[in-house]
Amino acid sequence: MLLPIIESILISFGFCPLIIQLCKKFNLYDEVDPRKIHKGNIPRLGGIAVFASLLIVWLCSRFVFKTVKIDFYGSLFIGFGIILFFGVVDDIFNMRAKIKFLVQILAALVVALSPNHFKSLFLWKFPPVLGEFVTFIWILSIVNAFNLIDGMDWVCGGISFFTCLALGFIFKFQNNNIYLFYFIVCGALAGFLFWNKPNAKIFLGDGGSQTLGYLIAVAPLFNSVDTKFEFVQFPVMLLLCSIPLTDVIAAIWRRTREHRKIFAPDRAHIHHKLLNIGFSKLAAIFFLLMLQFAVCLAVVVSYFMTIKNGVTLLCFCLVFVWGIFITFHYLNRAVNISHKGLLEDHPMEEH
Repeated sequence: MLLPIIESILISFGFCPLIIQLCKKFNLYDEVDPRKIHKGNIPRLGGIAVFASLLIVWLCSRFVFKTVKIDFYGSLFIGFGIILFFGVVDDIFNMRAKIKFLVQILAALVVALSPNHFKSLFLWKFPPVLGEFVTFIWILSIVNAFNLIDGMDWVCGGISFFTCLALGFIFKFQNNNIYLFYFIVCGALAGFLFWNKPNAKIFLGDGGSQTLGYLIAVAPLFNSVDTKFEFVQFPVMLLLCSIPLTDVIAAIWRRTREHRKIFAPDRAHIHHKLLNIGFSKLAAIFFLLMLQFAVCLAVVVSYFMTIKNGVTLLCFCLVFVWGIFITFHYLNRAVNISHKGLLEDHPMEEH
């Protein structure tokens, strides 16, 4: 089990400096604008290093050396390819927000209309159409949530690392071979995170953040003989994705309330608020990653509890995360009023 993980770390680690040089040669940098935290030209194709490493290790282990048996359902793999390919295209050519959303819709539809969609919520069996609709909305939401949370060094990569690690352990407890796939993702992220540490030399880009969101979103769609996980998969996934998901829901509500476009960027995401109320960049990163570590630990611990106690723990942690978001929302509001006399998050309309 350890060899594929180590290989993914080393390949990802080695690819990053090569991609940095490639980005410098072709001037492929993340744009600097008033809503961005970073300064200077930072390469933005880190997703290539992560997922090239993942695919090389997985494909070689599965089909060349045949040391592991990890099968990826056709529809899920097609969706993965769509999100990754067009995410990288966006990083190179800067696609319009509406075009990106149409690509996400396509990938979500490929999965939702396949046999691999949500079929139940607790004891309630979904009608097929409702299961397809829930799957569609879930994938769209999580892909965009992880894309939007990628606004600070280490945050999206770190949150994804802890989430995939927790998923890997849950699948391992179930004796589901897909656990190794998510551990390999962790290895690929570990190699990338060395270069993404503050001050980052490379960013994930849309190809990285959206694809990570997609892989996390489809995790509960892998068939499992574990009826306990099937019963609690919604609270488990809601908690694992609670930080980016709450942030994107808050962004949609904020922009709708202010009569702005849903895709209009601003400086009112959770990392912006932490910085605005006085957190240093490192303190904000540490806070968000420790919060994610805590919720992932709660998920793993809940697996060994009775269903009633496990769901209670998951719900308590979810409410705790929401409480933190509400607290920082009002702290940020107070700081803005105190310093500026008005609320301002530097809204900027998407081109």
